[in-house]
Amino acid sequence: MLNNIYQAIMQFLFPSHCPSCNAYVEQKGMWCSSCLEEIIRNENLAYDEDIRQYISPIIAIGKYDKGLKNLIHELKYQNKFATLAYLKPLFSYLDEDWDFSTYDMIIPVPLHKNKLKKRGFNQVEKIFKPWIDKHHFNYCDILERTKQTKSQYQLLRHERQENLANAFTLKDYVDVKNRKCLLIDDIFTTGSTLKNCAMVLKNHGAKTVSGLVLASQANINLPTKPSKEVFF
Repeated sequence: MLNNIYQAIMQFLFPSHCPSCNAYVEQKGMWCSSCLEEIIRNENLAYDEDIRQYISPIIAIGKYDKGLKNLIHELKYQNKFATLAYLKPLFSYLDEDWDFSTYDMIIPVPLHKNKLKKRGFNQVEKIFKPWIDKHHFNYCDILERTKQTKSQYQLLRHERQENLANAFTLKDYVDVKNRKCLLIDDIFTTGSTLKNCAMVLKNHGAKTVSGLVLASQANINLPTKPSKEVFF
């Protein structure tokens, strides 16, 4: 009871806002209903065949726009871990639409050791680990980024692929042969990062490689989305 009173007082003194439109919401970590509905995707993205031969499908949880875009930037560049609370509702919607329980390994896209040292954390792990732990999925940090690449943000499509060529490798002790792998990343733009990671896994014998990203700014998706899909 005292805890409820304390929370009510804090909400009165420091009201919570939707991270997208800034409207008042009941508690921290909530979105207003209209913004949450607008930001959710849970879609099987469409992308080039040269990527699909290595990784398919790729699911985007949300749109890289407005509030979600700001939350990702605040996490990555301002170390605002409080933003992670706003991702919980997005993962709840993900669980309603998709089933990832068939995967043997869930693998984060790695940072180069220099960037990891500078930032202090891999944002992909921060974003997905609570969801992974909730479902007791097998989290496997098994890829290394051996090439310190330029930021992908301002590069053209062909420049992104060239930038990431031979940038990733599998850690020595890992065996992915005949394993069903799910790559996770924060943002999908052209698919170059996921493609290059998937190539490493497939070249080492992975049975299948799929992708899951928090956000995508891609404007197209495959025409159908099942109510509940299990990946095989």
